[in-house]
Amino acid sequence: MQKVINKAEWEYEWERCKPFIEKAVKHQDSYTIDDIEDKIRHGLFHLWPGKESAFVTEIIIFPQNKAMNLLFCGGNYKEIEEILESIEIFAKNAGIKRLYGGGRKGWIRKIKHLGFEQEYLIRKELWVKAKPQQHNKLTYLVIYKTYIKICQPEV
Repeated sequence: MQKVINKAEWEYEWERCKPFIEKAVKHQDSYTIDDIEDKIRHGLFHLWPGKESAFVTEIIIFPQNKAMNLLFCGGNYKEIEEILESIEIFAKNAGIKRLYGGGRKGWIRKIKHLGFEQEYLIRKELWVKAKPQQHNKLTYLVIYKTYIKICQPEV
C-alpha cells in the first residue's frame, strides 16, 4: 500500500516522477505539466509515485456517488499495475464507486485483464481553426435587454 507523504517528500517525489507524467501529458491538450503540479500542490489531484513510474488521479464527487479519474500515468507498465492495486484499495476505503480513465485505443488491450471495460465518450471541438459565430453588437444588446427584462421581478 502507498504511504502518505508530507509536502517536502511530495515535492521531491514530484520532481523525480515528473518525467513519467510528462510523456503522458503530450497526448492531450487540457493540462500542462505545470497545471498538474499546481493541482497536486492544492490537493485537487493526487500523485501516486512508484520507483520507475507514477499515476496522477482526481476524485470526482457526483450527487449519488464518488468516482476516481485516472488522469495520467507513465513509466514501467508492470509497476503501473502494482500502483493501480494501491489506488483501488484507497478508492474502496474512501467510498469511491468506480474508476474512470481515458487514453488511446490501445490501452483497453493492456488493461482489460484488470477488469476495465470500454466506454464511449463523444466530443465536439468548438474552437477548431475558425472562431465561434460572430454576432453584431445589436444582437448582443437585444439578447442582453431581453435577459434583463425576463430577470427583473415585477413590482
